[in-house]
Formats: sequence, C-alpha cells, structure tokens
Amino acid sequence: MKCNEAYTRRVFLRNTGLFAATAGITLAASGLPKFATPAAAKSYDKWPYTKLNMDEVANIAYENYMDLFCTSTVLKGIFTPLANSVGSPYKTFPVESMKWAHGGIAGWGTVCGTLVGASTAIGFITGDTDTTEAMSNDLMFYYANTVLPGFKPAKGKWAEIKNTTKAGTPMCHISVGRWMQEEGVAFLSNERGERCARVAASIAAKTAEMLNAWDAAGGKYTPVNTPLANVMTNGITSQNNCTDCHGKDVPKPIMAAGKKD
Repeated sequence: MKCNEAYTRRVFLRNTGLFAATAGITLAASGLPKFATPAAAKSYDKWPYTKLNMDEVANIAYENYMDLFCTSTVLKGIFTPLANSVGSPYKTFPVESMKWAHGGIAGWGTVCGTLVGASTAIGFITGDTDTTEAMSNDLMFYYANTVLPGFKPAKGKWAEIKNTTKAGTPMCHISVGRWMQEEGVAFLSNERGERCARVAASIAAKTAEMLNAWDAAGGKYTPVNTPLANVMTNGITSQNNCTDCHGKDVPKPIMAAGKKD
C-alpha cells in the first residue's frame, strides 16, 4: 500500500473508475457514491505553525494523560508549545472539549482516541483536507504496525510496565487488550493507565515529527501509504485484521451489480 504520488480524491476516483471497468461495470457520473466525490472545499484557513520539539510534546502529553485521557492529552501536547510560541488560536482552544473521544469514543473501544486528537491537530494546522487525510492515514498505519509505547519516561508516573506490543489495528479495544494480555493486568489498573499515557506521548511525538516535516517541505506532504486503499482492495471501508474479531465469519461486501465477491 505504498505510493509515490500525492494521493487525492481525484486519484481515488480515477482508480475507482479503472477498478470498475476491470470488473465489467459502467458507472455513470451520477451513480458514484457520495463519499467518493471530491470535497466542495479542499482548503480552509490553516493555523500558524512553528517547529515543535518532539520530546517536549511527548512529555506534556504523558504528564496530562490521567486528567485529560487519550484524545485531549495529545492535543494538549501539541497545542501547549504552539500556544507559547504562537499564541491564539492555540491558547484559546478548549482541549477538554475532546475528552469524549477517550476509550475509543465514550468507552466504545473503536479507533484509539490518540488518533482522533492527532488528526484534529493536523486538520487545524495544515488547513487542507487531502493533506489531513493523507497524514492521518499514515498515522493509522504507524499506530497499527509499530511496537508501542515507544515513549519511556525516566520513571513511571503511575506504575512501571514491562511490555510493549504491536496492535495490528488502530482499534482501541484490540490494541489495549493485546497489551493487557501480555502484561497480565486488568483494564482498571495503574499499569494500563501508564501504558496508555505512554502511547499518547508516542503518538503526540510522531504527529509533531510529521508536522515538522510538512512545514519544512513548505506545506507539502508525500504520503507513505495510499489513503482509501482498503476500500479499493476490500470493496468496503475496512481494516486488514478482520479475523481478529470475526474469525471465519468475515462479512463479504457486494462488490458490484448485486454479485458477491
């Protein structure tokens, strides 16, 4: 799922058309699904940005986790240094307003809240929908395929932990559950809180690294992974770890013309 070109919705539409033609389907322009059509406004007012210190971002996120939880603490880590160097609008943004996304959105265990916070920051800072989607997509891949947490404080603030794990997915409940099984602890434990605080710090730092690279390139971003690749590969918005939850009962999307793949 690597790509060497800037991937945009227009590229997606072009590739979708090629995919449809290969499958023997003729799609009228009016028949394209709404989610595949280009956004009405690609760019919007972006917030001023100055280079971030990744260590500072990570430490701020880590220190604030138990008060703000995953989403808001990532925003805190990124926005606090920018509030100091730039001022408004970072200084007035209510990071606490994003606490609802903790635990995979109100505790439902869906996408990890660190990714919600990171993508929110990217959106405000880049001011471009295609760039935000591409960077968020790369961050999802990073989260799923990296052994986390990478951040390690000199001394654990709430507990000491032994293990790091690769989630294989951006889903909160699988990511946390895999680590809990490896560590041998319960969800409502200081160890689990410590682990998630370190993951938040890790994702905040990675986001700062990506934003620094984007800024250094004059506001240009080259994706590492292809956005919406899973849609084209699997015929539905999806992940590649289906059997983790579904076992052998993975739902098969209707690929085209009422026929099942």
